[in-house]
Amino acid sequence: IAAGAVATLPLLGSQAFAADDGLEEVIVTGSSIKGAAPVGSNVISVGRDQLAEIGAQTVQQVLKTVPAVVGLQSAGQGGYGSFDGAGTNAPTIHGLGASASNSTLVLINGHRLPLSGLNHTLADPNILAPSALERVEVLTDGASSVYGSDAVAGVVNFITRRKYEGVEANAQAGFGDGYRTYNAGFVAGKRWDGGSGLLSYSYSDRSRLSPSDRPFTTAASRVAHGMAAASQFSYSCGVANAKVGSTTYSGVTGAALTAPNCDYSGYTDLLPAEQRHNVFLSFEQAFGDRTTVTGDFIYSLRQNNQNVARGSVSATIFGAGYTPANGNTSVQQINPFFALPSGAAAGTTSETVYWQADDLLGRGAHIDSAAETAYASLKADYKLSAEWTATVGTILGRDNARQQNVGQLCVSCAYLALNGTTNGTGNITTPSIVGTSTAVLGLPLTAANALDVFHPGSSNLTSADVKARLVDSLQTAVGRQTLTNFYANLNGSLFALPGGDARAALGAEYLSYTLDQDITRPTNTGPSSIASSHLNLNYDRTVRSAFAEVLLPFVGPEQGITGIRKLEFNVSGRIDKYSDFGDTKNPKFAANWEVVQGFKFRGNYAKSFVAPALTSRGVNAYGLTGESSYGNYGLGQINVPLATYANANTIPGVSCTATACALGTSTITGMQINGGNGGLKPQTGTSWGLGFDWTPAFVDGLRLSATYWSNELRGGITAPVPALAINSTALNSLLTILPSPAQIAAAKQGLPQGSALPANVYFIYNYQQRNVLNLNVTGLDVEARYTVNTDAGRFNAGLGFTKKLKFDQQVGTGGQWFSVLGTAGFNTTFPSLKLEGRANLGWQKGAVDANLYVNYTGSYRNWSGSAITGVNKVNGVPTTGGDPVAANTTVDLNIGYKLAGRLEGTSLFVDATNLFDRDPPFFASGTGFDGTNANALGRVITVGVRTKF
Repeated sequence: IAAGAVATLPLLGSQAFAADDGLEEVIVTGSSIKGAAPVGSNVISVGRDQLAEIGAQTVQQVLKTVPAVVGLQSAGQGGYGSFDGAGTNAPTIHGLGASASNSTLVLINGHRLPLSGLNHTLADPNILAPSALERVEVLTDGASSVYGSDAVAGVVNFITRRKYEGVEANAQAGFGDGYRTYNAGFVAGKRWDGGSGLLSYSYSDRSRLSPSDRPFTTAASRVAHGMAAASQFSYSCGVANAKVGSTTYSGVTGAALTAPNCDYSGYTDLLPAEQRHNVFLSFEQAFGDRTTVTGDFIYSLRQNNQNVARGSVSATIFGAGYTPANGNTSVQQINPFFALPSGAAAGTTSETVYWQADDLLGRGAHIDSAAETAYASLKADYKLSAEWTATVGTILGRDNARQQNVGQLCVSCAYLALNGTTNGTGNITTPSIVGTSTAVLGLPLTAANALDVFHPGSSNLTSADVKARLVDSLQTAVGRQTLTNFYANLNGSLFALPGGDARAALGAEYLSYTLDQDITRPTNTGPSSIASSHLNLNYDRTVRSAFAEVLLPFVGPEQGITGIRKLEFNVSGRIDKYSDFGDTKNPKFAANWEVVQGFKFRGNYAKSFVAPALTSRGVNAYGLTGESSYGNYGLGQINVPLATYANANTIPGVSCTATACALGTSTITGMQINGGNGGLKPQTGTSWGLGFDWTPAFVDGLRLSATYWSNELRGGITAPVPALAINSTALNSLLTILPSPAQIAAAKQGLPQGSALPANVYFIYNYQQRNVLNLNVTGLDVEARYTVNTDAGRFNAGLGFTKKLKFDQQVGTGGQWFSVLGTAGFNTTFPSLKLEGRANLGWQKGAVDANLYVNYTGSYRNWSGSAITGVNKVNGVPTTGGDPVAANTTVDLNIGYKLAGRLEGTSLFVDATNLFDRDPPFFASGTGFDGTNANALGRVITVGVRTKF
């Protein structure tokens, strides 16, 4: 619980707070002691003036001014950073984990806010509109000693406007190629004797972005960059591609497939359409000389709609003369539309087809998502004496998130119509759903119930009934979350020290979280209307905490000590007791040493933690969550060492050397366990930082700051991939070779079925989340700004960048340490780029204000699974290879003009993001660019008006 303070560290010429707001005491991030800025830490502040300069419409545009927050080049529209279907937008400091293991704490006015999302429940700061913000502060140090969970990488604190007098309104419209935005809102404030009130409303409408408007996202563009391997473009939009033996053919022409013969990426929006309503209400009232009551209320509604592709399917199908492996000579599985490519050997009776459903089924698949959030806080400060203040408060919040997937391909229905089973391989021993009854097979296949993937357009012979079943795939998910928070603290002076009064804060806090999930999804054994499962999951957690902080100013300017103008220490600590996994204790030690006026060294050391998300631990001992399931699975191409798995060479049909066996073939079928883990523990972090702040007296208007930081994360929560797990002594038990019936039954216990199990379960792989990710990360944050007044006007310039020096990781205790520095894609949910930075140059004279911004992301390597140049790995550990991704530089420009006369108080502005319309660097993926570190928006010109009265 952060208390008030009176100092900030502005970035790039921003003003910490506006004079016309009349602020007397403001919240500062990182300390519980009122009136004291955080000691030993680097706090970056983006103030009200800078928010106006950049014309911020979204929180992402605010955070792009802070390079320490990952993803300054991203669009920030939809579910950036959370990988959650509800579209939660979650900032991350220094790339230290995201998704299920985000290590960045998000606050509003120093307090927690309700979590949002469905499977990755995170705090979404977009419930506040930028027009309601006074400033944003980013603390890039561990801070669990003050705030508790999540503050391993640091804290992002969104601080709202207060004590504003008057009305401010704004409206703006933005236009790009195939893209547009509209924003409008107002802020109204009133002061009175002993109090004030403020109301803010904002509406935002951002359109969808279609791939058809960005040529660099097409399959042709990806092929031009080298993504022409047949394995990457196997699927066909019209007539299916077919694999016979080891050759993949392009449709029925018989030509060997070397490049895509269609482009289905255009069916999926690059960005969803997004509308937001944001309401913020606050008040403050003094009662006598001792008591002040403050309250906030926030309401937010966000709605997204994204067009998506129908989907694809690969399956083995059978023609006349086929004899099943079990000797059954029945022709019931024969697809009446079976056709071989002309280049295939005559008499072939089976083939594997690769088919994209969009041409046959047409457009119409989409994902709708929304989140509605309400949040109220109330606190009272009571002056016990001239030195001590008592504070009590409460926060009540809720969030309702939902997602609905409509019209995507029912893959099991396609299997049924291709080979009469719900298995891609056509195995006839697994039960399949037919109509409203359960039978062994969806047979016999006839022209009425089979899927034709061999005739294009109007020549296609698939029946209307089969087409209807192919889109019978509705999935829905609803998450209802609550937050209840009560806190109390004491704040005041202890005793006098040479540098001033020793001061302290101590208190206690109670937190309660609940989450109710309702999930309806297909069982992958037929159409969803007759083959769906429903899950209702109820999670809850309570946290009881106690904390204390002491500030000790040992030396002050009055003592006149050479070389030590000021010297102060801060010690803080917190104990948190969780209802589901136990206690945590986290201290922090920090110091400031001001050598001379204007030059200060600072340093800190902290222990921090991240509590496992409710959606990671689950609702029972088996880790049941909305992502939990068991079902059919292929390990992928991995070599299982015989030294660890001695019985692997006894698997029927396995290919082995003297030391390892290859389990990556389709004939070696197995079972996968997905989801949470009831035994998860907190992720822990150890951080320290050293830095300086310098405002040289001989250069008026210059400020310099630099921080070296180090962060070690232990027990990060992730689901370890098989290639790494089998080579780690701590994790190789996750793979079971030739499991017994009892082991299979035990693996399924407490979890829902996600897909039909194969006839032969030759292995079980446990893909549940675990405390297995260890990180050692170091880097350098640098900021500089300079302001000068001349006859030609007021000039300001600034530079801020983050350079990572080390990003080493280990999966599983005892596993091999390896570096992912300067790469993206290996860690799916968080990149580890070396360099991100932003510079600005501003000029103001009279009524004109112009600001130019340059955004830079350094080059890196694509280590994702889609990289054209494969990533070289040894025992699952990446070493070299991957695709080089070019550096990305974009330029933003904002020009404002203040009107005079009767329109005094009104400003017109034009804002251009990506002024030179630079395409993002090529990144081998389904879109052709890296959506975390770049965006496809191109140049967007926004014109707007702001007025005050």
